[in-house]
Amino acid sequence: MQQFSSIRAVAACLAALWSLPLASGAVAEGLEELAGRQSPHKAIYALAVDRVRSAANLAHAEGAIFYEFHETCTAWRIRQRFKLRITRNDREAEETETNSILVEARNGRRLSFSVVTSSDGTVTERLSGVATLGRAGAPGVVEIREPEPARIALPAGTVFPTRHFLEIVRAAERGRRSIWSTVFDGSEEGGRHSGINVVILGSRPSPGVAEPRPILRRPGWLMRVSYFAPEAADRRPTYTFRAHFTDSGVARDMVLDYGAFSLTGTLKAIEPLARPEC
Repeated sequence: MQQFSSIRAVAACLAALWSLPLASGAVAEGLEELAGRQSPHKAIYALAVDRVRSAANLAHAEGAIFYEFHETCTAWRIRQRFKLRITRNDREAEETETNSILVEARNGRRLSFSVVTSSDGTVTERLSGVATLGRAGAPGVVEIREPEPARIALPAGTVFPTRHFLEIVRAAERGRRSIWSTVFDGSEEGGRHSGINVVILGSRPSPGVAEPRPILRRPGWLMRVSYFAPEAADRRPTYTFRAHFTDSGVARDMVLDYGAFSLTGTLKAIEPLARPEC
């Protein structure tokens, strides 16, 4: 998945670290080695209702996620289309769709983003721009192009989505249980960054030859990922999901929690994509 992403909150949100058994034996020391494991692919996930709270006023919900992860010698390119059709008890069905394209430099210093949201076929929001960091871990800036030109500062320590995922894999392999990160992925309203807390719920060994699709024969972890807004005073997450990720960047399944209701995401199709020769 758009390998998670985003910050806000404080040192008190940093969770304690607990030991976990490693999912794959050896601990990877460098992010480049981890980057070499990532599997370029495209996948389709079917979304269906998992749970509805009584006050949700929700009659039905369904949708799909179309996800592509491409790799070049200098960048990662993520394309995602998220479709959701919701029917409430007191109104007709409404269909929303979000299309996003991210291009992230492999050195972790630049991210271009374009996000288009529509409702019932009509575009309701456009957000695009470029985020840059002076160097990995240094402060940066977001140059918004749409909807209106703006310049937004990024705090020191901000990372972009794919590098964030690589850092999560490295931390999980080192036995950490909870990881807090400041992430910018271009998806937040107004071009904000987010605070993301990832809790490793358990390791998952490789299924081996019992799995007919070679791309899924990788070890991984069950993770709970929570997003926080920078200005949130009550420290409640704005969004949470749980997913089984392989160490190669593939989400095997997921549960998306919107508070009033949650959706399951079931992998329906996956296809490996070519890796460049650099």
